[in-house]
Amino acid sequence: MNSPAKKTSLLNGLDTEELNAAMAAVTAEPVRAAVAFRAKTRWQGGLRSRTDIESYDIGGQRVVRRHQIQVDEPHELLGSNSAPNPQDLILSALASCMTVGFVASATALGVEIESLEIDTQCALDLRGAFGLDPNIPAGSPRIQYSVRVKGSGSREQFEEIHRNVMATSPNYYHLKHPIALDATLIVVS
Repeated sequence: MNSPAKKTSLLNGLDTEELNAAMAAVTAEPVRAAVAFRAKTRWQGGLRSRTDIESYDIGGQRVVRRHQIQVDEPHELLGSNSAPNPQDLILSALASCMTVGFVASATALGVEIESLEIDTQCALDLRGAFGLDPNIPAGSPRIQYSVRVKGSGSREQFEEIHRNVMATSPNYYHLKHPIALDATLIVVS
């Protein structure tokens, strides 16, 4: 006799039962909500670098995962243009994190997403980045983004989802609020 197949409820590519179970689990046991990420970046010559992702921690457990991120600068900034540059990656990290939050929030509300795009941009003055003028910041004073979404939700629902994303996206938070950077320099002899 065959056992009945597990019936899943998919919305926006997410299993809604798993999403609800995950939220309930971290509510019931907050220790399960603790996550820690790490990355190791190595110089690859010129202005190229490679970042290796080997694991992260969730709920006190180490989870192995292997990913590499290549970085370079455009030719005009003395790179070989073989990969995105750090500014490309920070924009990608922001928009990707917001996309995760947007899809999860919409799914939790039962809103189907047909399409979702987040366009991001920032500008900076190279005189600050090159250390040529101490009065010019080294980075961008602003990141601009726009969200284009189509789906079953009303305008009010999508506005609520967007507000939720701005309140709960980790990378949105990281970029909007000052974040402490604890540095250690190790000089190898």
